[in-house]
Amino acid sequence: MRPITPASPEQGQAIANAVERLREARTLLRQAGARQAAAAAGKAISSAEGAARHVAHRIRRTST
Repeated sequence: MRPITPASPEQGQAIANAVERLREARTLLRQAGARQAAAAAGKAISSAEGAARHVAHRIRRTST
């Protein structure tokens, strides 16, 4: 099995910040009436949350 590339807590925090900003952007897009763009932001949020889970797993697996 291939070794897991280590991840740092800073990477996890960066992703958490990105998710928060994407949520803010989605809210603003909804307020502006840009439904399709808001939906795209929602998909980006889902993807970023998956990245956050992935980084959390890498942190757990590589920390001693």
